[in-house]
Parts: sequence; structure tokens; C-alpha cells
Amino acid sequence: MANADMKNSLKKQMLKITLVPLTLMTIAIVAISASIVQKSITDQIKAELIHDAELVGFIFDEFYEGEFHIEEGEGENDYEIYKGEQLLNGKDTLMSKLSRIQNIDVSIFYNDTRLLTTLVDENGNNAVGTKAATVVKKDVIEGGQPAFYDNVIVHDTKSFAYYKPFFDENNKVIGMIAVCRSGADVQQQVFHYVLPVVGVCIVVALFFGFIMVKFNGKLAEKIHNMDRYMNKLANGEFDSEMPRELMATDDEIKSLATDGKKMAKALKMLVEFDALTELNNRRSADKKLEEIRIKAVEMGMKYCVCIGDIDFFKKVNDTYGHEMGDVILKSVADKLKKGMTGKGFVARWGGEEFLLIFENRELDIANRELSMILDDVRTIYIPKTDKQVTMSFGITALVPGESTDESLNRADTNLYAAKESGRNQIICK
Repeated sequence: MANADMKNSLKKQMLKITLVPLTLMTIAIVAISASIVQKSITDQIKAELIHDAELVGFIFDEFYEGEFHIEEGEGENDYEIYKGEQLLNGKDTLMSKLSRIQNIDVSIFYNDTRLLTTLVDENGNNAVGTKAATVVKKDVIEGGQPAFYDNVIVHDTKSFAYYKPFFDENNKVIGMIAVCRSGADVQQQVFHYVLPVVGVCIVVALFFGFIMVKFNGKLAEKIHNMDRYMNKLANGEFDSEMPRELMATDDEIKSLATDGKKMAKALKMLVEFDALTELNNRRSADKKLEEIRIKAVEMGMKYCVCIGDIDFFKKVNDTYGHEMGDVILKSVADKLKKGMTGKGFVARWGGEEFLLIFENRELDIANRELSMILDDVRTIYIPKTDKQVTMSFGITALVPGESTDESLNRADTNLYAAKESGRNQIICK
């Protein structure tokens, strides 16, 4: 029998084929969606930071006349940054307002050092005096060009930042205006937009996964049932019923099932029937004998067993050839089949011998019916001759409790007696 729980069963394979690609597709969609959302938000933040930096510069220009310039203070490494005549160090009220309104942090650098900033760490320590990253110094201070970064360290925090250089009256870069936003805030924003996409993808994947698993499960079950049916055929159970669900849908499974039924019929004809006479062969006759033995014991049904033999059949073959012998065998088989219709079972027992089983009959009744069959056989003549075909029969009743071999031996003994006492007759006892 087919094993539905085998390690590499088709059902498990189809489940893998269904779920693995679906899972990978879902992961790919989520990853691509997250990447697209991240790129979109990064571009948006870049545009906003550039706008904010320009806005800060514009506001400083509006509120403070003149150019940026740096003067040394009284202490070591102490610098004062001016916009025109206005000292900006410590005067961060305007920058604080901009920071709160725009949700950004603003810094003003002298060279790469913060002289003015709204940045504070988690302990509230101001970032004045801290340095810009080396890459920022190289790109903005030394290169003289504004630059945007989506993963720069600002005051020990990964941030999105835009740096814009400012120049003195000699058009020399002396510092930068920087605006930045915490990378954690940006990631939270990305997560906020990606989460619904992930949710939708998971729901859709579960929906289609359920449908595909359901469909593939039914398909695998059909194939499993087909496999079980074919195993029955392999074990000689040619009368096994084809599972109805295999024939329910007009598809390849139904076509395969139809071919299976045809194959079962062809195998049954090949294995259980004699090709020449189209009667059941000895193999199927043995099975039938065992069935009736069991019924005789369990149900008390009465059977009669008969063995018949064509008289002088060897002379027919020797005189007229084997082809004529086949014609005679076929003619006799047709008469026997016709005579046993509704009475029981007939099979070619071997060579010119035939087995007849009369079902649910007393021996005297079976004997009378057999006499009529013999009369019908006597109507057969060898073609183009006046030679009549006759048969000899030995018939006996099946005794409950005895083996089929015992019944067959008694019938065979009766047949031998019919042959020895002149042929063309029935011996019944």
C-alpha cells in the first residue's frame, strides 16, 4: 500500500513548493517596499534639511546684517562668531525657536568646531566645542560645497544632516551652518509607513497561502488515492472501485483515472481470462473455488463442481491442425458460457479441460442442467466434416468442511470414469 506519511511524500513536497516561494516572495516584497519607503523618506528629509538650512541662512541674513566672521576671545581656543556687528555666541534664542518649529537641530561651526548649537545629549550636555566628522570637514570645509549625509555621526548619534559652508569677505570658507535630524526618529518614521505594508503583505500571503495549501492538499490527496488504486491493481485487486473524487473534475486526474480503469480491465483480461476462449483462466478459477468453499462453510450454500474434457481433442489437432483445434476450443467455450449463464461459473482449466461451478444447486439439478449443456455441445461439428464434437464430464457436490482439492479430485475421478466407460457422457456422484 502507498504510504501517505512517507518522508518525501508528494503532499509534503507540494506544501514546500507552495509555502517556500510564497514566504520568499512576501519577504522580498516587504524588503523592497521598506527600501522604497526608506529611499522616499530619505529624499524627502534631504529636501527638508536643505530647505531648513537655506531658511536658517535667510533668517540670519534678515535679522543680522553683515558677513560672518570669527574673532579670538580672551581665553585659549576661545572664539567669538559674529554676523556683522552682532555676536552670536550664547545668543541661541533664535536658533532654539527654529529648532522647535522645524523639529531639527541647528549648529554653527567655526572651521569644523561647533560654536553655537541646539544639540544636547541625553544628559542635557550642550554640544558646543564638539567637532564635525572627518568626512564633513573634507567635503564642506575643504571642498567648499554643501553636502547631505544619511548616516553621519552627530554628537555620538547617527543622524541625517545637511552642511552648508559660509564664507568671509574674502570668499574663504570659515565655517558651516548644519541642520540635522536624529536617525532614530527617521527610522521610526520609516517603520510607521512600512508597518501597514508589512501587515497587508502578511494578510495577503496568508490568504493566498491558505488557498494554495487547500488546493494543493486536494490535488495531493487525489494523487494519493490514485496511487492507492494503482497499488491495488499491482496486488491483483482488479475489481477495486475507482475513488469517485478522481472522476469528479474534468482534468488530467480524471484522464489518468480513466486510463487506470482501462488498464485495470486490460490487466484483468490478461491475468484472469484465457485469451483464446475469453473464459476465466485457472488462476481466477482457483480464487473462485476458495470463495465458494468459504461461503459453503459460513453460509451453508450448496455448490457442485464439474470438470469437462473435449473427447479425442488430440486427434483433432493431429488431423486438422492446431488452428482447427483453436476453432473447436472457442466453439465449445461459447456453448459452455451460454449454458452456464445464470447458473454459475465456467473457466478454462487447462488445455481442452474446463471447470464448471454450479451455484446454490443440489447435485441432481446441476446434473440435469449439465445434460442440457452437453446436448448443446453435441451440435458442434468440425467445419467441412461430419465429425461431431463431444465432451465427457465428471460432476460432484461440494461437501462443507472439505478442501477444494478433495472436491476437485472427486470430480476428476468421475471424469476419468466417463472417459473410460465410452466418453460423451456425465458421471455424477
